[in-house]
Amino acid sequence: MAHPFGGSGNQFKTINSFEKAYKHIVGNNIEFNSTTKEKIVAYCGTAIDGITKTIIFMGERTMHGNVCEKCWGYRKNCNKTRIGHCVEALDKYISGEIKDK
Repeated sequence: MAHPFGGSGNQFKTINSFEKAYKHIVGNNIEFNSTTKEKIVAYCGTAIDGITKTIIFMGERTMHGNVCEKCWGYRKNCNKTRIGHCVEALDKYISGEIKDK
């Protein structure tokens, strides 16, 4: 995946930084419901360069996409994949705003 070019689409205000979210996930895959009510598991990864940190979002049957620091807080990631429904829910889950898995 080509990162980091920056997100696109609507931007939204996040509670947590990408780095805080990434550190929260390291060693602890996080399970939560997206804003579209899909079960998602978030885990840490890297972009194709092997350096750029990413958070990967997996659904029950398919990968939803991933985000890096540059596209965190956008509705679409660096590759224009719709990812905001996962980012927004993960952000709220980490902050404690969403408590139910």
